Amino acid sequence: MFLEKSELKTVGLDEIINKIINNDDSIVEEIIAESIDVMGGYLFQYFDTAAVFGATGDARNLTVLKHLKGIVLFEIYTRRTKQLNEVAKLRYDEAMLWLEKVSTGKIKPDLPPKLIDSDGDGTPDSEVPFMKLGSRKTYQNGW
Repeated sequence: MFLEKSELKTVGLDEIINKIINNDDSIVEEIIAESIDVMGGYLFQYFDTAAVFGATGDARNLTVLKHLKGIVLFEIYTRRTKQLNEVAKLRYDEAMLWLEKVSTGKIKPDLPPKLIDSDGDGTPDSEVPFMKLGSRKTYQNGW
C-alpha cells in the first residue's frame, strides 16, 4: 500500500488517532483509499496514477506522500468532531491547493507521465501533451 497507518505518526499522535478510530485500523485504511481516489482525480489527466500510488518504500514521491498524509489526517479528525484542528486544516488546505495547481498545469511535479496509445497497437508510446486552449489576439484591420 502507498501509505500505511503507522506512517501517520509524522503528522499526528498515534494515541489521538487510535482514540478517534477506536483502534479500528480498517477505518484508516478506508480513509487512505478514499483520499488516494480524491488525489487520483486531480492527477489522472497528466500522470499515471497507477504508477504513482502503486509505488512503495523509497520509490514513492515524497510530495504526494506528504499531501496524502495531510488529507488523511484531516479526514480522521473531522470524523470525530465538528471542531477543526487548525494544523490539520492548514495541511488539508495546502494539499488541495497543490492538487488544484497540478491539475491546471501550474505545477509540474516529478511524477510518471500518463502515456497514450496514438497508433492503436495497444501499447502506450508517448506523453500526453499539455494543451492550452484559447485563441490568439485579434487585430483590427485598417482596410
